[in-house]
Amino acid sequence: MSILDNQYNNPQPRVLMLAAENGAIPGAKVGGMADVLHDLPLALAKLNIAVDVIMPSFGSLIASANAHWVANIDVDFQGQHQRVAVYRAANPKLENSHFYLFEHKLFNGSLGAYSQGDAQRPFAEDATKFALFNLAVAEALSQDFYTDKPRQVFDELPSHIHLHDWHTGMFAALRAFDRRYRFLQDLPCVFSIHNLALQGIRPLSGDSSSLAAWYPSLSADLSPEQLCLLQDPRYYNCVNPMRAGIVLSDKVHLVSPSYAHEVLRPSSPEQGFFGGEGLEHDLQVKLDNQALVGILNGCMYPDDMQGTDVIADRDYSKLGFVEQALDKLINWQVGKLEVRTQDFIAQSRLLQWQSESLINLRNTKGSKAQQAFLLTSVGRLTDQKVMILRHRFSLELSDKSLRGKTVLEVLLTKLAEHDSHARFVMLGSGDNNIAREFADIAAKHKQFIFMDGYDEQLSKQLYGLGSLFLMPSSFEPCGISQMLAMRAGQLCLVNHIGGLKDTVHHLETGFVFEGEDIQLQGLSLLATFDKALSMSGSAKWQQMQQCAKSVRFDWLSQAKRYKNALYDLA
Repeated sequence: MSILDNQYNNPQPRVLMLAAENGAIPGAKVGGMADVLHDLPLALAKLNIAVDVIMPSFGSLIASANAHWVANIDVDFQGQHQRVAVYRAANPKLENSHFYLFEHKLFNGSLGAYSQGDAQRPFAEDATKFALFNLAVAEALSQDFYTDKPRQVFDELPSHIHLHDWHTGMFAALRAFDRRYRFLQDLPCVFSIHNLALQGIRPLSGDSSSLAAWYPSLSADLSPEQLCLLQDPRYYNCVNPMRAGIVLSDKVHLVSPSYAHEVLRPSSPEQGFFGGEGLEHDLQVKLDNQALVGILNGCMYPDDMQGTDVIADRDYSKLGFVEQALDKLINWQVGKLEVRTQDFIAQSRLLQWQSESLINLRNTKGSKAQQAFLLTSVGRLTDQKVMILRHRFSLELSDKSLRGKTVLEVLLTKLAEHDSHARFVMLGSGDNNIAREFADIAAKHKQFIFMDGYDEQLSKQLYGLGSLFLMPSSFEPCGISQMLAMRAGQLCLVNHIGGLKDTVHHLETGFVFEGEDIQLQGLSLLATFDKALSMSGSAKWQQMQQCAKSVRFDWLSQAKRYKNALYDLA
C-alpha cells in the first residue's frame, strides 16, 4: 500500500502536529506555543481539518491526559536498541482528534519539559531527548504506512505534517536524508517558528549529545551537500535543528506578519534589534521561493468559541487576588528546604498591599481601593521579555534623575509619584539571575510585587484587574499576553516590534514605544508610560479600553490562512 493510497482512503485532511507543548493537556504548558496547540485544532476543526498532536510524555502527562498504551516502537538510537512506548488519548473537546504521548526514560528529565543546559553544554539534554522523539515518530509513521498488519499507533494516518520550533527540526532531517523515511516527503511538511532565538544547536560529533551520537548511520551516510544543510551557518562544527526545520520543510511559518519581515534582517543586539539570529539567509531563500508565510496567532473569545475553557470577564477584586497570591506563594514552598529570597519579599509586599487596601476600604468605602492604578505583567523571565527594563542608564545622561538607574527603577518611581497606592505586579519565572535582581528592586520599592513563578488562575486575574499591561519585549514573534489583556479590556504598553506591532495600535488600543537602540527604547518606554499615566481614567482612556476589548484576533480567521497558505487546501 502506498502513502498516496492511504491519503485517498482518508479524504478528510488530517494534520499531525509535532510539538514540545500542548495546552490542551493539563501540565503540558510552558509558553505561548502550548496555547497555539490548544486553540488551533479547535478552529481547524470548523474547517473540516482534523488535527492530532504528538509530544513526549515528560513522565507525567500520561495520567493527566487519561491516555492508554497502544504500541511500542523499536529504534536504533545512539548506537543502541531503544524502545519507546506510545500512548493515545482522545481530545476531550473534539471528535476524531487525538493526543499521542511518547514515553521513554530520556524524556523524563528532572527539570520538566525544557532544560537549556549550561554554558559548557547548552541544550545537551533537550537536544538528545527530542532527537529520539523525532526518530520514534518517523518510525511509528513508517510502521503504520507500510505494513499489512493493522495500524499500531495512529488511529488515522495524516495527510500533512506540521512541526513546531527547533524541538521537531530533526524530524525534517530524517524525512529528507534517512532512506527509511523518505516516503514522508510525499506528505506536505510545514515548520512553524515560535521563537527563533532558541535553536537547539549541538556539535556534529565528539559529544554524547551530537548528530553523530544520535544517528551514527545517518551521519556517516550524509553527503557534503546534505551535511551543509544541517550545519549552523555560524558554527560549522555544529548541527542546528532550527535550521534543519527551515531548510528541509516545504513551508515555513512565522507567527506574525511583522516578525516574518524582521527575521529577514541580521540581529543587532547592541542596537536592541533581534532578527534572523544567523538564519536570515535561509529565511530569505524561503521567501524567494514563496515558501515563507507570516500568520498571526489567534486568541479565544467567549462569544465565538463556545465550549472552551475561556473565562468570561469577571469583576475580580484586588483583595481576592492578594489572598490567592499569598496562598500560591505558600504552595510554591512545598518540598523546599529553604524559602527563596524573592518569595519572602513577595509575601511581605503582598501583606503590605493587603493591609493598605483594607485601611483604604474602611476609610473610603472602597472608592480609593478601586481607583488605585495597577500595572501588570505576565510572562517568562528572560532577556527577550525584560532586557529593556534591566537597562541601566548612562552616568553621562543630561537628566540627572536617570543616571545609573535601571528603566524599571525609574518606572517604579514614576508610578509612586502618580499614585502612592499604585502597584506593579509582575508574574513570571525563568532566569534565576533576573529573578534575584528583580527581588532586590522589590525590596527597595513597595510599589513592586514580583512573583517568581507562574499560575494560570493568577494570570487570568491580572488580565482582568490591571489598569495597564506592560510588555516591553525586545523581540516578540507574536505574543498572546497582550491579546488576553486586551480581551479583558486592559490597555497595553508595548514595544513596536513583531506581533506586538501587529496587535496594539498607539492611542487607539494601547500605547506603543520605539527606539533605535536599547537606551532610546528605555527612554521612549518611560515617556510613553508618562503619557499613559496622564491619560488614566479620562474619557479617551475609557474609549481606548472599549476599542481594545472589541478587537478580535480570532482563531477561525487565522485558521483559514493556515488552510490556504500553509496546507494548500482549497
